[in-house]
Amino acid sequence: MTSLSVYSVIVVGAGPAGSCAARFIASRGHDVLLVDRKERVGLPKQCAEGLFRSCFSEFSMDPGNFISGMARYLEVIFPNGTGYRVEDDICMLDRPRFDQHLLGLAGSAGAEIMLGRKVGRVDPQTGEIHLQNGEILEGRVIIGADGPSSSVARSLGIRNWLIPAAQVEMTWPEDDAIYAYLDKDLSPYSCWIFPKNKRGTANVGCFGTASILRRFISRYRIEGEILNRNGGAIPLGPLPRLQKGRVLLIGDAGGLTNPFTGGGLYPAARSARIAAEAVDRFFAGEKLDYESRVRKDLIASDVHMRARTLLASLSNEELDELGRGMDGLVFPGVRFTSGPSLIWRVLRHPGMMKMKYLPLLEVILRYCLAGKVW
Repeated sequence: MTSLSVYSVIVVGAGPAGSCAARFIASRGHDVLLVDRKERVGLPKQCAEGLFRSCFSEFSMDPGNFISGMARYLEVIFPNGTGYRVEDDICMLDRPRFDQHLLGLAGSAGAEIMLGRKVGRVDPQTGEIHLQNGEILEGRVIIGADGPSSSVARSLGIRNWLIPAAQVEMTWPEDDAIYAYLDKDLSPYSCWIFPKNKRGTANVGCFGTASILRRFISRYRIEGEILNRNGGAIPLGPLPRLQKGRVLLIGDAGGLTNPFTGGGLYPAARSARIAAEAVDRFFAGEKLDYESRVRKDLIASDVHMRARTLLASLSNEELDELGRGMDGLVFPGVRFTSGPSLIWRVLRHPGMMKMKYLPLLEVILRYCLAGKVW
């Protein structure tokens, strides 16, 4: 007879979202099991590895020995070479070390960790998780944090809308910036360069396939020795359902990336925190209400989806028009005080006054209000 192990909360997936959720819930005194199919988390790397320093507060920690470089600003470059900057400290991560650090914090908070166990099936009605080795787990609450192709999400009958991403790590000189290129001849969204100064390398990648990445490297004459290649899939926007009964979806599993930038680390921590608060209230006797709480947050709002849809529809000529209007703008950090300079620039450049551009401008203003970009 197969044994049944019962927990208050089972978190499936030990990436940043899962480790944060397990840590935040365990620190509130609840018994938590964190289960992951990998023997060692963080590998293979599937991330550009940049995180604004201002986002670390959501992880309730400071940068540590998992930092592999620092950048001082983000530069957005339009097809005609115009661009604008966001000045802020950006930490470049060593993702395997970062993920392992978060896992260690979860364990220190009291979460039980079970690695090398692959989930076969989740029953949202009973709370049972059937592992492929035949073991059965049961949780009063189940949190799906198992990435873009989440098996927990599939158990609820939903799947993420994914777009491929390709990336190489290559040799790179010391650099103070990270770069985002908007070029519709290459990608409907963006290509990027994220230098890692302590390693003398940079992550160079794109929304798209390896062939698109090769074209990006060739077109912009990006030179360096390619050391390794990696890639994956990025969810583009929140799933239509993030909770079914006592099953919650956080981070990539819920499509909670920024569809405008592809950033997923801040939403991972933010959604984990919201889930932990909802779970704690549930065990205190309240209704388990994660869905409505997370929908009110910027990470699950539709503002990014509107901007993403617009970005995908613009031609290079229209992007150039925006670039001429925004060329030379420098945001001194993403702060509320940055908003007036953008508004003034829009008023001075009639080409930016088109109604269709409003979602992109709204995203930037929302970042100013929130005090962070991700």
